[in-house]
Amino acid sequence: MTGELRSLPAASNYRWLVMGLWLLSSVSGFMVIYTLGILLPVISDDLNLSPAEQGLLGSASHWGNIALAIPLTLWTSRFGAKRLTTVTLALATACLFVQGWSPVFAVLLFSRLAFGITIIAQQPARAFLTQQWFQTREIIMVNGLSNVLFGLVVGGGLLASPFILSAFGDDWRSTFRAYGFLFGALTLLWLLLGKERPGTDRQKNSEKIGNSGEAGILRGGLARRDLWLCGFGFLGATMAFSAFVSFYPTLMLENHQVSLRWSGAILALGVLVGGLGGLGVGMTAARKSMEKHFLIVLGTLMAGTYVGMLFTGSIPVLMVISFFNGFSWAFFPILITVPFLLPGIKPREVAVALSFTIMVTSLGTSLGPLITGFIQEATGDLRLSLLIISFPPLSLLVSGLTIRFNQGDRQSTRTPGSPSPAA
Repeated sequence: MTGELRSLPAASNYRWLVMGLWLLSSVSGFMVIYTLGILLPVISDDLNLSPAEQGLLGSASHWGNIALAIPLTLWTSRFGAKRLTTVTLALATACLFVQGWSPVFAVLLFSRLAFGITIIAQQPARAFLTQQWFQTREIIMVNGLSNVLFGLVVGGGLLASPFILSAFGDDWRSTFRAYGFLFGALTLLWLLLGKERPGTDRQKNSEKIGNSGEAGILRGGLARRDLWLCGFGFLGATMAFSAFVSFYPTLMLENHQVSLRWSGAILALGVLVGGLGGLGVGMTAARKSMEKHFLIVLGTLMAGTYVGMLFTGSIPVLMVISFFNGFSWAFFPILITVPFLLPGIKPREVAVALSFTIMVTSLGTSLGPLITGFIQEATGDLRLSLLIISFPPLSLLVSGLTIRFNQGDRQSTRTPGSPSPAA
C-alpha cells in the first residue's frame, strides 16, 4: 500500500481551488449561525420571544453537533468527500428555506437544529481532502486559509446582514431565504468543481471495520491528552464569542442606542481581523515553536477586550477594542491543527479527532447564548450576563500551558495509511 501511495503523481495547484471552495461552503454555514444576533431583535418582536427563548434559538444550531458529532462522523467518514459535501450542502439549503418559512418558534428552532447537524456531518470531508491533497507542513497553511475565509465571510455577513435585513423591509424570513439561495449556488459550484485527489479516494477508508472495529477508530481518535486540552481551549473562547454575537447588538441598542448596523460593523471588524491575522500568527507560532506563548497572551487579551466592550458606547473606542479582540482570535489555526499532527494518527481517526474539536466548539457556542439568556432572565441585567460570560476564554491559558507542541517530531511522522505528500 505504501508503495502504491508513493507512486501517485504530485498534486497540482488545483488543490487550493478544491480546498478553498470546501472551506467557503463550511464558513458560510457558520456565517448563517453567527448572524442570528443581528436578526434576533426583529425575530423576537415578530414571534414574542422571551430572553430564555432567544438563548435557546441562539444555541439550537449546535445541539445536534454536541449529541451526534462522534457517531455521525463514524458513519459519514465511510463516504467520499465529494458525495458527502454535496449531500450535506443540499440538506443545509433545504433547512434554510424552512427557516425562511417558519410560522412559529418551534419550526424555526427545529430547522436551525437540523441546519447545525448538516454542518457537523460535513466535517469528515475536510479531514480527508486535507490529507489527500496537502503535505503535513502545509496543514497550518490550510487552516490559516480557513481562518482568513472565516474572517471574510462571517465578518462580511455580520457587516452586510443589517443592510440585507433593511433591504427586505426588516423581513427576517426573506433574509433566510436569501441565505438559502446562497447555499444553493454553493451546492452547484461544489458539484461542478469539487474533486477528490485521483488514486487516494479509497485510501481514507483503508482502516476497515473488520480490522480494528469502529471502537478502535474511536479510541485512536479520542484517546489523546492533547486533543482534550485543545478542546478545552476552544470551549471557553466559543462560549464568549457566541454570547456576544447573539446578545451584544441587543445590549448596544437598548443601553447606548447604537444601531444594528454599527453593532454589526463592530463585531464584523473583530471577526475580519481575527481571520486575516490568524494565518500569519499561526505560521509564525509554529515556525518559532511559540504556540504556548501565543495562546497565553491571546487568551488574556480576548477576555479583557470582551469586558471592555461592555462599558462604553463610543463607536471609535469600540472599534479599537474590537480590533484587538479580533486579533486574539488568531489562535484558531494553532489549535485546529492539533488533531492533524497527533503522533501516529490514521485518516479516519483524524476525522474523529477533528469532529471532536468541532463538537466542543459547538458545545461552547451552544452554552454561551444559553447561559447568557438564563442569567439575564434571572437578574434582568444583560450587561452582567455578558460580563460573566467574558471570562471563559481564559481556558486558552490552560491549553497553552499544558499542550505538548512538538511540531518538529510530529511532522516527521507519517502514518502508513496516509496519502503521499503533495508537491
